[in-house]
Amino acid sequence: MNKDVRTALTVAILFFCIIQVPLKAQHDTDSTQRFGELVYWAYGQDQELVNGLQYYNRHPRSLRHPYLLEGWVHQGSVSIRGKLYSNIWIKYDIHAQQVEVEYRTMGGADNQVILVSDRVDDFTIGNYFFKKLKLEEELDEELDEKQFYQILGKERLIWYIRWEKKLVPLVGDPTFIEEFTSPKRNYLLELDGSIHPFSNKKSFVKLFPESIQKDIKRLIKSNQIQIRTASTEQLELFIMAASNILEGAD
Repeated sequence: MNKDVRTALTVAILFFCIIQVPLKAQHDTDSTQRFGELVYWAYGQDQELVNGLQYYNRHPRSLRHPYLLEGWVHQGSVSIRGKLYSNIWIKYDIHAQQVEVEYRTMGGADNQVILVSDRVDDFTIGNYFFKKLKLEEELDEELDEKQFYQILGKERLIWYIRWEKKLVPLVGDPTFIEEFTSPKRNYLLELDGSIHPFSNKKSFVKLFPESIQKDIKRLIKSNQIQIRTASTEQLELFIMAASNILEGAD
């Protein structure tokens, strides 16, 4: 190979390498722009809401589901690091203590992400309001420092509910190897700034001043309140009536 040919090949190779750098950069830029457009189309420029783990079914051979309510998405809102996102579609995984957000991609597909739990301040799903709290009165070796609590009431009388579902082995079924239990509620009552757990009507009544305990008992009986199964609406009305009794005793 003579000198002129070698020179020509060297120039050609250098020219090829030079044009590849901007082409690759342009390709990366286009990909980034397309992703940015997708996020903006779904939820605006703030990407905090869709910053999480891609959802996948971690229990494909489990009977029943780990979620609050029926197990499909419900309209709600979520506050992440102090910023509120309204009118979104979410699910609450009671078993894993995780909030999942569903949104429609530009291609028309439904996508679902699991939010980073430590970043979630509070959320609503349907008429349920949850806040992440550290309640020393309930913490033990089985619980993390903070848990999601459903909150009812306000001011002097606040009711906290921690929901849980367990995953237990299932024997004798060729299709499923485990199942999620029915949801269980764990209760705490804050009365004038003092928080105490309770488990039934009797322990609930004892948390009130002795002077109004009979009134609280009558209220429970007249409203036929079943603490373990009462709906959010029933509990809200009951707490409002109990608050009125508390205020009237002062």
